[in-house]
Order: sequence, then C-alpha cells, then structure tokens
Amino acid sequence: MEVFYYLVVSAVLFALGVYGLLARRNIIRMLLSAEIIFNSALLAFLSLASLDATYVAEGGSVVILAISLSAAEVGVIVSIALMMFRMKRTLDVYELKKFKG
Repeated sequence: MEVFYYLVVSAVLFALGVYGLLARRNIIRMLLSAEIIFNSALLAFLSLASLDATYVAEGGSVVILAISLSAAEVGVIVSIALMMFRMKRTLDVYELKKFKG
C-alpha cells in the first residue's frame, strides 16, 4: 500500500512539472520543470521496482545512472542558456525564437 503514496507523489510532481513547463517563458525555469518531470518518472520507476525484492538493486542502479546523465545534461543546457543570455540579453523563449535562422 505504501507504493501507492509514492506513485501519488510522483503524479503530483509530474503535474507540477508540466504546469511549470507550459506556463513559464524563462528557459531556466523550463529546465527546472523538465527536471521535476524527469525526477517524478524516476520516483515512479523506483517505487514500482520496490514491489519485487529482486529488482530493487537493478532499479536503483538504473536510477543512479539516469541521475548522473541528467546532471551532465543540465550542465550543458545551462552553459548554452548562459551563452544565449550573453549574446541576446534575454532568456525569454519567445524573444529568442525571433532570432531563429
């Protein structure tokens, strides 16, 4: 029964992340919302892996690998956002869309 609570928390985090992704225009806030969505998926994955005791170690190792890859991804995206801010002086995605092409 306790897995249900983890899945509910995961669903709430997912909904908050989707709201933040759709409602915000700042690229850094959108990145944070995408990370919340990603972490909610990892929480759901770990809670479902804990249902069977044989898959707990495998689920944990997959989640650790995913978190490390996510950290590397965030570093690259933040550096790109910093470069865009230095060039265009804005992080608003609608303003940056005008400079496309």
